[in-house]
Amino acid sequence: MATVAIPQKESWAEVPEEKVIEIFVKNDKGEDVKIIKTFREYQVPVKRNKRVDERRKWEKFGDCAGTNGMSNTSSGEEVFLTLSRNTVSEEEKKDVIVCRNCKRNHFTSKCPYYEAIKMTQMSMNKPEKEEKVQENKYVLPSQRGGYSPASPIEVPSLIVSNLSENANEKDLRELFGRFGMVQKVNVPKQNDGKPRGFAYVTYADLKSTEEAIKHLDGHRYDYLVLSVSIAQRRKNN
Repeated sequence: MATVAIPQKESWAEVPEEKVIEIFVKNDKGEDVKIIKTFREYQVPVKRNKRVDERRKWEKFGDCAGTNGMSNTSSGEEVFLTLSRNTVSEEEKKDVIVCRNCKRNHFTSKCPYYEAIKMTQMSMNKPEKEEKVQENKYVLPSQRGGYSPASPIEVPSLIVSNLSENANEKDLRELFGRFGMVQKVNVPKQNDGKPRGFAYVTYADLKSTEEAIKHLDGHRYDYLVLSVSIAQRRKNN
């Protein structure tokens, strides 16, 4: 069987003397009532620091020399300590380095995404430049804004580039005549009478012009690949 330690009883010499206090108070009815309180006083040992006691015996110096008490060495006002959690986070935010390019935590001069961001910006700016260049190109009337079938139709001429020297006006009329009625074919020639390698073809209607571009642009003809597009008008100075 397990043994149980029996608590030791205090000796009669160590037990403090019992004291009794009588108090008279009035109850809710206004009657005097006697209250008897019984208690004992115990002495509790408190550990003290010898170095603190030695410092308290030091003589005061400076402006406090010759004064007694603790009026000059302690503050009589209550000081309340308020801890703020946001202070640390705000200081951390100030110390964080932000890149001007990608908004990440590193120096702008050492940004690893600089080239990628630069290429992205260049690709975003390219369509605007292409649109500005295309403004000077000829646009078919059916693709212009505000076009209506009732308005007079303007049929532009086609320029046929990369043309063989053996191709003549008859050959071009036969080739382009499959898509509509050809009004005019012009094959420019050099001083020696040889073709310059391109020609102008004009249709009677706009639909035939569009069909010719759709089917003959990039078409193989006499071991060459044709380039068919709308001929640009010369600006009058």
